[in-house]
Amino acid sequence: MPRMIMHIGAHKTATSYMQKKLALNVDLLNRRNIHYDPLDVFRKEFTPLLNENVTRESEWIRELRGTARAMNILVSEENIMGVPGDIVREGHYYIRAQQRLARACQLLGNDQPEIYLALREYSGFTVSMYSEYIRHREFLKFEDYLRIYDASGFSWVRVIEDIFTVVPGARLTVWDFGNFRKIEKDVFQAMLGFDPDIFHNPEGPVRESFSEVAVRAFEALSGKLSHAEMKKLINPIARNLPKGADYPAFDPHLSGTKEGMKAQFKSDLATIRERFPQVAFVG
Repeated sequence: MPRMIMHIGAHKTATSYMQKKLALNVDLLNRRNIHYDPLDVFRKEFTPLLNENVTRESEWIRELRGTARAMNILVSEENIMGVPGDIVREGHYYIRAQQRLARACQLLGNDQPEIYLALREYSGFTVSMYSEYIRHREFLKFEDYLRIYDASGFSWVRVIEDIFTVVPGARLTVWDFGNFRKIEKDVFQAMLGFDPDIFHNPEGPVRESFSEVAVRAFEALSGKLSHAEMKKLINPIARNLPKGADYPAFDPHLSGTKEGMKAQFKSDLATIRERFPQVAFVG
């Protein structure tokens, strides 16, 4: 039976890089009997159907199901679980992960997919998700964002629970994003079933979190410009004030808070290993 391979994120764990790499090697994947639709196509044709109030299907979905009868299908879309704005709008990251994942399985016609998920240490995750939020939404001070996060009680353990609630027999593979550069080959090999050294590698910059001075510029401008005007300036400011030697990265966590979040992440990884022995860890 062909495989259904679902790379569901998480956000800010090199998903864009991985999707660029997969898109660059579509023909090679096809020769290896793996069908992959680049993110721009998948996000247009599939992701909008995950909304709870949407019950329609499309000819594109029916064709994908037909392809799945003969070929392995690879999906890479971090928005299957939710979007970065969930935390501010509804008080929790991935608040509808169960419903959206169930809907994705229904649309794909496979209730036993292989699921791949990177987990990121909480202090880095919150900063990167905050950066992604203010890139697209009205400016919010980090301390206000952090209060919402703290009240949410978010944990990766809960995300794993949600996945197994929807897909009890899922073959779930996870890895620590902090190790991705060292284990990239192992991640792709686990996902694809062959040595990824034959892949072409993407070139060009990968979108990163902001510098400290860039965020301060956004804050200063936010009270003077409309949201529409701010959106036009976010990327130019970020490009001209990039994090690096001249402009330190935006790192708003107090040292004690950061160490506590790192310790919690380490503890939660141990909890996942203990509570969910069926989860495969890469690296």
